[in-house]
Amino acid sequence: MFSGPPDVFAHGFSTRRAGVSEVPTLSAMNLFSSRSRRDPVAVVTENRRRLALHAGFHPLPLRPGQGIKVDHANAVWVLGNPEPERYDAMVTDRTDVVLAAPGADCMPVLFTDPVRRVVGVAHAGWKGTLLGVAMETVKAMVGGFGCRVGDVAVAVGPSVGPCCFTLDRAEARAFSRIHPDCVPDPDSPRPHVDIRLANRLLLQRGGVLPENIHDDASPGRRAVTLCTSCNPQLFFSHVRDGAHFGTQVGFLWIPGGAAVGGAVGGAVGGTAVGGAAVGGAVGGAVGGAAASGRLQAPAGTPETDGASAAFGSDDVQSL
Repeated sequence: MFSGPPDVFAHGFSTRRAGVSEVPTLSAMNLFSSRSRRDPVAVVTENRRRLALHAGFHPLPLRPGQGIKVDHANAVWVLGNPEPERYDAMVTDRTDVVLAAPGADCMPVLFTDPVRRVVGVAHAGWKGTLLGVAMETVKAMVGGFGCRVGDVAVAVGPSVGPCCFTLDRAEARAFSRIHPDCVPDPDSPRPHVDIRLANRLLLQRGGVLPENIHDDASPGRRAVTLCTSCNPQLFFSHVRDGAHFGTQVGFLWIPGGAAVGGAVGGAVGGTAVGGAAVGGAVGGAVGGAAASGRLQAPAGTPETDGASAAFGSDDVQSL
């Protein structure tokens, strides 16, 4: 499929296409069910099955079964330890465990360390961003598995952009304290806020290398951090759709041979968002359900000389 060294990680960000949900704001690939979402568990289960087949991790389930137990805070579950009652991030070094972080304007953030072969995911909304959930995830990788911050690469998935996201002035001021550029119109009655930039700056201050962060500020890279609110044909959005919004996910795993589903990078059909990749651009878009790529560490990156890898990206394609 692709030339280069053996696979290290596999990942993607789902879209709203190619599912079976019929409620208009949940149509069609909603991946979360609750009493307020009005999407039957059987429908969400089928959507998850389709995602697994299209993205190449079938029959492995998404972990945990109903997704991260979102608290809009900064708790991290290190798999192998007791599961917390609430948390917004997970890290592991286990193979064939598909981690998933939800998003519907909040950022699904993926983390990898190709040296220690560790992965993590985080759900980062505006509250979690201010509480440093992204950097707490990196710290969990360091403390739990001996990772070095300089080896960690981060990809930020589809999320609400500063074009569409606003907060009350008092809330926005907290982002201005991170950097004035996070709030371009601070004197507005409801200032626009760039949660992605705030997330990047906090990661950089924690020691993550700027070139190892793949988001909408990454120069020379194709976008995977599209605005969920601006793209109703591709993504669910709480800002746009209101309380009955659907959920997409960012997902990530270390292949160990248990997955027997569709080939990642193959043309399955529909429209997909190109995945980010450790160590350079890899992988084709996977249809409808998700965009995914195999995350590789090419010669000269951490597996061979200890240098840190950065995320590249694939295209936004219609297959």
